[in-house]
Amino acid sequence: MELIITRRNRKILSNGEEIEVPQAEAPAYFEWVLWRAFLAINSLANKPYEARRFKIDQDFLPVGTAPGNGPDLIFEFDDFVLVVEVTLTANSRQEAAEGEPVRRHVADLVALYQEQSGKPVYGLFIANRIDSNAAETFRIGIWYTNTDEKMRLDIIPITLAQFKDVFEALFVSGQVDVALIRELLEQCGNLRPTHEAPAWKREIADVVQRTVGQLLQ
Repeated sequence: MELIITRRNRKILSNGEEIEVPQAEAPAYFEWVLWRAFLAINSLANKPYEARRFKIDQDFLPVGTAPGNGPDLIFEFDDFVLVVEVTLTANSRQEAAEGEPVRRHVADLVALYQEQSGKPVYGLFIANRIDSNAAETFRIGIWYTNTDEKMRLDIIPITLAQFKDVFEALFVSGQVDVALIRELLEQCGNLRPTHEAPAWKREIADVVQRTVGQLLQ
């Protein structure tokens, strides 16, 4: 499991080797680490290069972030699709910078896969800290198309630490099954109607903690 970084400690552990990451390159490596983590599950229905929108060099290291007008990462599995969006923004600017693009990207993929295969699409928003304003936007999870069609989006915000805990527990327990990730997303999504953003974030943390505990018991 590769680990990334906060703004204070811009280091990644990759295959046991610590890599210093310049501050300007931290967003690119954030995406790269998550791409590598999901590849390790070894259950993708799409090709590894199709799952990332950023470019890599001859050493398979990122040379930039994913371009705009689309999600950071797209992981297609046999029975669902996971759209992963990441950010290093941690304050109230998070909602302004990410709220609209993330919902638009997930909505575009929902429409695409509804037409192509009917697979459900989930969004996973990962940041070092989840701002409650961004969480509220994703909790409401509504998007209107150009024809005013209302779409309900399933976007779950979690912290990088929570993501790390779940992935490490999957591999330590030997239960590396993407169905467990989908189950976690479903549990978190089912809590949306009864909780406002601050409480929803706490409930998500509880779901993560229970999931990790069950995997490691």
